[in-house]
Amino acid sequence: MDIFETPLPGVGVRYEFTAESGDRVGIVVRRDGKRDIGIYDREDPDDCTGTLELSEGDASALAELLGGTNITARLESLRHTVEGLAIEWITMPAHGGLTNRTIGDGRIRTTTAASIVAVIRDEVGVPGPGPSFELRAGDTVLVMGSEHAVGQARQILIG
Repeated sequence: MDIFETPLPGVGVRYEFTAESGDRVGIVVRRDGKRDIGIYDREDPDDCTGTLELSEGDASALAELLGGTNITARLESLRHTVEGLAIEWITMPAHGGLTNRTIGDGRIRTTTAASIVAVIRDEVGVPGPGPSFELRAGDTVLVMGSEHAVGQARQILIG
């Protein structure tokens, strides 16, 4: 399944995929933590037939029901414990940014003060990857820091 990611400046990120049933699904992960889920018309992919807005708690509960792990809840809890902490999962693009380059090449910690705390590759988690860790297309990178620092790190990571 291909998942398409589109940054929405000032809003968050939109993810789109086509389900095995043929339905096209869009999910907007907003910066405020809320999620919007939309189902698109099969005949007209520009026409959204319905939307659903989920709070952070709703999204966590739904993720659990759909087979998600507790790590998301623990990270959300941590974010609320430390005021000003931003946590973002960033999917590496096919080309550009730091794809096929090392974390050290990006100098993210030095230039932004954000930290890469984990990378998920092929459903295997790599906690605390070092500067020599090479990022690949499709890797999911967990970045933590201030909202501004995480935004800067995102730009370095995806270009």
